[in-house]
Amino acid sequence: MRIRFADLFRSSADQKSDGYSRALQAARVRAAHQRSYFAPALFSLVPVETDVIGSMAVDAHWRLYYNDAWVATHTVEQNASLLIHEVSHLLRDHEARKQAAGFSDHRRWNTAGDCEINDDLHAEGLPLPGDPPLPGKYGLQNGNNAETYYRQLPASPLAGRDRAPADDRQPSPDCGSGADGERRFWELPGDEGADGGTPAVDRIKAELVRREVARRIEETSRYDGDIPLAWRRWAHATLAPKVDYMATLRHVVRRALRESTLGRYDRTYRRPHRRQACYGEFIMASFYQPRPRPGFLIDTSGSMEDTQLARAVSELGGLTRQLGYGADVVVACCDAAVHEVRKAFAGTPIELYGGGGTDIGVGLSAFTARKGQPIDLLVVVSDCRTPWPKEVPPFPVITIRVGDGAPPPWGNHGANKVITIEEPGAVPVGNPPRRRWT
Repeated sequence: MRIRFADLFRSSADQKSDGYSRALQAARVRAAHQRSYFAPALFSLVPVETDVIGSMAVDAHWRLYYNDAWVATHTVEQNASLLIHEVSHLLRDHEARKQAAGFSDHRRWNTAGDCEINDDLHAEGLPLPGDPPLPGKYGLQNGNNAETYYRQLPASPLAGRDRAPADDRQPSPDCGSGADGERRFWELPGDEGADGGTPAVDRIKAELVRREVARRIEETSRYDGDIPLAWRRWAHATLAPKVDYMATLRHVVRRALRESTLGRYDRTYRRPHRRQACYGEFIMASFYQPRPRPGFLIDTSGSMEDTQLARAVSELGGLTRQLGYGADVVVACCDAAVHEVRKAFAGTPIELYGGGGTDIGVGLSAFTARKGQPIDLLVVVSDCRTPWPKEVPPFPVITIRVGDGAPPPWGNHGANKVITIEEPGAVPVGNPPRRRWT
């Protein structure tokens, strides 16, 4: 039997390579050419051919499910665009973000994630097959994240029910559990690779792939201005070191309160001297150190969102718990004027007043002018969109910056400290604060 070299080449070329069909191989090469920084993610996908789904989908373990018949009937450019779309769900970690936000409408979250991805693809002119979800289709602005789109989109008609992948009423194609974390019946188990089945990508490798893609975007964006701004922001947020601001805040507050009462003591006859037995009938005064008296200034101007106000109340609760039983915090609400000054104890409900302009300098002056019980430390929660006074307050000021405004010029001088919270949209557990508009 004679076998020619051309026959070997033809037979090997007709077979599928690593589970990819010829059409999907061409689409992957095309996608890696269009977005070279996506190459580590594109070549980390594990292909699984199936005829249950309509086009393509991904699961939470980086498996790419594709319908070979559907792929063969579309152009290479369309398949490449859809491949970029699916891998974008995994890079942006839509599964974990949905769980962190506490959203329950899987269909609406899938549509919101599609809008977050497709606006960049549409702006680049990449051809997406069918009628893909776009922000303009729902009357929304481009450039927002999936969490914002989820709140702005209407609830899906089947919210709270199990999803049917073949349901025609579905507002967007089913992108799989990689987009919302809900496992489909046609997806392989997560531990399939342990028994010699289809391999999967674990969370550690997935995070390494995300960081590698982010690193390539950072390097490429210095010379290539065609990278979408949303992906540049994602790369910066992915590579930025994650600092536990709560630990920093606890350390700064504890140190400032300790230094504010260091060396301050007075005599009292309310309790006996610890060595009274040595003095006999001569009554000696004992010593006591006063408790620190902190202040808390909340920016309640119109630029502060509800999530930022909820963050402020959460920080106030953490401060009262840190000071312990019996400590009181002087709380003030301020927009363009100081509306209320009161003492708050642990567990005290706080009602916020404001909603006008912003002038934190008025609130600082109110604490500086206190005559009866001056404070030893002031914690300010603000988006920093306010003019700051040039004079440094006579007490340490810890500024918790929950927005994109400029911190005070003396914010990090001496005992003062500025702590920036990078995720102002995270709502702490508990009831949101009530705001009264005046």
